[in-house]
Amino acid sequence: MNISIILNGVSRKRNTFLRNIYPALQKEFQCHLFITEHAGHAEQLAIAAAGKGHDIILAAGGDGTMSQVINGVVSLRDRAPTVGFIPLGSGNDLARSMNVTADADKVLSLIRKNNPIEIDLGVATLHDEKGKPIQRYFINECSIGMGPEVVRQISDGPKIYGASLTYLKAIVTTFFTHKPERVNVKSEGFEWDGEARVLAVANGKAFGHSIYIAPDAKMDDGKLNMFLCKGLPLAKFLLYLQAIKRPKKIDDPKWINYRLSDFIEIETSEPLPVEADGELIGFTPLKCGVLQKRIKVLA
Repeated sequence: MNISIILNGVSRKRNTFLRNIYPALQKEFQCHLFITEHAGHAEQLAIAAAGKGHDIILAAGGDGTMSQVINGVVSLRDRAPTVGFIPLGSGNDLARSMNVTADADKVLSLIRKNNPIEIDLGVATLHDEKGKPIQRYFINECSIGMGPEVVRQISDGPKIYGASLTYLKAIVTTFFTHKPERVNVKSEGFEWDGEARVLAVANGKAFGHSIYIAPDAKMDDGKLNMFLCKGLPLAKFLLYLQAIKRPKKIDDPKWINYRLSDFIEIETSEPLPVEADGELIGFTPLKCGVLQKRIKVLA
């Protein structure tokens, strides 16, 4: 069995992977290791690996590395190989929701069984910084509002507090510096116009290190989950910041709305940044659809 491993070259856990996990994989399988060297490199490497007919591509990194690998693999359509995850990032929300860990024995067990599941992919149509229409796939979520600003802070800031505290600090800081933004959102049987702090479209259950924006999400139901957090005040924010860390919906329709749909369209008065799977991918207006059971994943 030919296995490609695409490793995030700037991961803080890179050496741990090379020391503990990679040698175990080499003992049993024919492995081809590729290490990213710049932004977007994982997608290019995934396309090259899939083009060589490798059976499995393992994304060793965070949610962003996984997303890039997915975007590379899905572009090959019928020739797309199975994808696996080795979570080495700070968020790892997708891997956590799929019960995947960076443990050598568990990774080996998944590959030996080689019994992938088919899951949906979200497809986002938006614009680049020059206003040109682009399309990106997301496996876990995409969002506007506080989400992109948190991603920027996580990417630019020091990571010396551990994942949980790093995300908490970024979220709280963003709340006090980021103003609610006017949005118009449409989905199946729903339309709303007003000021929102977060508007997320989810295929998975959580983002931002276990913030459950879609606790009931199923990744193979052909539906997208919308999470709308309106311009809630400070007291509500502090109350819900802990509540949303549990896999249960918040019952407060005045400030929080959940919807299930196969499409979601978002318009804003001016272009707003959009993040997907922990990476900044473009700007609104944003249209999201779903490709049912589009990719095979070891989980």
